[in-house]
Amino acid sequence: MSEHSIIKKLQDAFTTIKNNLHLLGQPEDVSKAIAFSNLDWYAKRAQAAYQSEADIRAAFPNTTMVKLLPEQDIQFFVETFPEQKQQVITVRGTANKLNAIEDAEYVQASDTRLGIYVHSGFLHSTNAVYAALTPHLISGFTLKLTGHSLGAAISTLLMMCLEKDGYRLAPSVNFGQPKVTNKAGADAYNFLPLLRVVDKNDIVPLVPINTLLASIHGDYEHFGEEVILLDGEYFVYLDRHGVQHVITQSFIDNLDDLSLNDHRIANYCAHIESKLAGAIQVPFKEREKYIKQATPATA
Repeated sequence: MSEHSIIKKLQDAFTTIKNNLHLLGQPEDVSKAIAFSNLDWYAKRAQAAYQSEADIRAAFPNTTMVKLLPEQDIQFFVETFPEQKQQVITVRGTANKLNAIEDAEYVQASDTRLGIYVHSGFLHSTNAVYAALTPHLISGFTLKLTGHSLGAAISTLLMMCLEKDGYRLAPSVNFGQPKVTNKAGADAYNFLPLLRVVDKNDIVPLVPINTLLASIHGDYEHFGEEVILLDGEYFVYLDRHGVQHVITQSFIDNLDDLSLNDHRIANYCAHIESKLAGAIQVPFKEREKYIKQATPATA
């Protein structure tokens, strides 16, 4: 499936519900100071997860484990900070950007451990990572998690599983995450300390599309706080309640600008770096003033 056909599929799906947008309303703007230096800290790790084990260990000397799961095309690494009694888990999804959308066709499956319905493909990958990861976790240490794309989806599901099994979670950040559960699941785990970072033209956070097949157990929804990266120093912040208003609405007015290129982790890093010297929060309803045309597709 080409990028053009994927975007066309998204456009068609969102057009069918465009007439219902008046039911969503506008999210209430909440002022929030965002430490973009902290987001940069997480983003650099999410980007490094696509590199070789040697490069990861060179960039992050506290790395105690790098694991590649060939069957799932997933790599993750663990950093251990004994003095802080903390471990950082970074997950890389598939390196194939088109798979990030094509893999989103999975229907939901019930997970008895979590007690909710979740994306069955993401759950399968999460279970594989969890089995490889947990023998390397240190009892009593606090855990931070991050990831990009499918790695972000796995990171979020890992947070759910780790919380259920009694691990201590620190605030975690992920980038370009697709949706992983339905409204009931989002409501059940909205307490987790999760911040999702979304680029203004990235299409991956819009999937899975809520088709009849995919939403048998309820439409897919996001949870957690959200930062939308706009151009230059500008950004939008949505609290946990505000996120529920924009799950469908966020990019409706910019369908022609949707892009897989803007899903790249390098793009996220660049948009975060542009805010390190100073960032300006703008209201959600004014975001279009700060959005340029999406990056043209590359071969």
